Amino acid sequence: MTTPDSILADFANVLFLLRYHPERKDELRVAFGRFAADLPAADHVLTLTPTDFTWDQAVVPASGGDVAVLHDLLRAHGVGEIRFPIGLMTSTLLSLFRTLAAPAGTFGTFDHLRARLDAAGCGMVPVLPLPEPIAPVAPAPREAGGPPNSPGGRVSAPGIQPLDPGVRASVDDEGHLNALGQDALTEAKVGMMHFVTLAAHVLGPTDELVHGLADAKSEEEVAAALNQLVTVGEAAARQSEWREVLKAAHGLVVLENSATETRSFGIALRRLLPRSSLERVVWLAGHGDMKPEAVQVLRRMGADGTEVLLHALVNAENVGERRAYFSAMKEMTEGGELLIHMLSHDQWFVVRNVAELCGELKLDRAVPTLARQIGHDDERVRRSVAGALARIGGSGAIDPLRRALKDASPAVRLAAVKELDGTKNKNLAMTLAVAADEESKSDVQREMYIALGRIASTDAIQALRKAAEPGGKLFHRKPTALRLAVIAGLHAAGPSATSVLKELLEDPEREVRDAVQRALTTLWE
Repeated sequence: MTTPDSILADFANVLFLLRYHPERKDELRVAFGRFAADLPAADHVLTLTPTDFTWDQAVVPASGGDVAVLHDLLRAHGVGEIRFPIGLMTSTLLSLFRTLAAPAGTFGTFDHLRARLDAAGCGMVPVLPLPEPIAPVAPAPREAGGPPNSPGGRVSAPGIQPLDPGVRASVDDEGHLNALGQDALTEAKVGMMHFVTLAAHVLGPTDELVHGLADAKSEEEVAAALNQLVTVGEAAARQSEWREVLKAAHGLVVLENSATETRSFGIALRRLLPRSSLERVVWLAGHGDMKPEAVQVLRRMGADGTEVLLHALVNAENVGERRAYFSAMKEMTEGGELLIHMLSHDQWFVVRNVAELCGELKLDRAVPTLARQIGHDDERVRRSVAGALARIGGSGAIDPLRRALKDASPAVRLAAVKELDGTKNKNLAMTLAVAADEESKSDVQREMYIALGRIASTDAIQALRKAAEPGGKLFHRKPTALRLAVIAGLHAAGPSATSVLKELLEDPEREVRDAVQRALTTLWE
């Protein structure tokens, strides 16, 4: 059974191999795979204390061995906490390990380490610094002449005059402090005071700042509110609080739509969302409960948002992530040229993912580039390309689809007809009819007949009519299953196939007659 101790031992082993023995690839692969396998589909948090680790809620003493070495190294880097989010890609995890394997002293400050992590593409993993220790207050020198607290031995900080013992703080009837000294500021003098630090860590919740921006009237108030919101967002980014960053960005996007002067909103968004932060927004577009907000922000960021999202999509390692990024990508309004350019990528899975997206978006201008990939060496790419061309259709897709219908792979032939847009591919009717007659796979043949029905041209219906004939009484008689597939195609053709279906009501085969009757009953649905 996997325990926190073994997980951290694997962590330490991976860092050791990366630093001292990178040539031992097999051993490294095993150790890294074991650690990755110990991360099930859940979030995990590793926290450092002065002497121990905490893995989620379990304390792991760093008293010796590999775990102690890991503890010393992470503390030397200034790391206080690492959060491993659900769905973390192995490539991101490996980049994190490569960075952390650097010798102690490599990074001058924790900010240097954070910058290196961002550059390595592992910003999806929140890495937080050690908490700053509270400096002990040195006792102030005592005046000679008596023990502490005696009149002659009062404690006095250097350069600060002690309070006159004759002056006492008092509280008036309304609870206000007064008489704190000759030059003291009282509530009566300054009224309600608001304290805002330069780092803006205590400006208040992001939602309140967004509401404050919405209520701002003058240009000065809007500018001040924008600066406050961006400052808080930047502070949240430094603490890896990406949900707060997204809240701030989403608030800007929503309010920009109703603003009279939008240039300042655009500048604020650019400040708030550099590429490293956009990558975290993309991650939130595929995970968690803020997907709609993340997609809206990415769409507002235009081609930059599309580029980062597309990078995440083509590198997604599981179906769930791909589907989430896929859905987000369909909402983008810019970056189509970048999408088409990536169809020429060297890696097969990138071309496959992008081809599927082009088909979903019915991107007409992608047809010429898709057509060049219909002969790709990888069957999975050809299948996705054929499906995309079938969905997009048009004159430019006819020739590559004809090639796909003759592909050696049944999966490619099936993809070429299953999503075929009948209104944009009417010129394929006779090619489909010939291909259906020659098809050896029954499931592909059925989809070809249904595709002919979706085309529903005169040629397509005549081809279906001929295919529905029973054949000879003794020889060359067509299988019932094939004729039932043709009837499904006639049903897909709709009312234009009514006369052909009625002719089959007198067919000698009862199974065929029943299928025709059902088709006629639901023909207008």
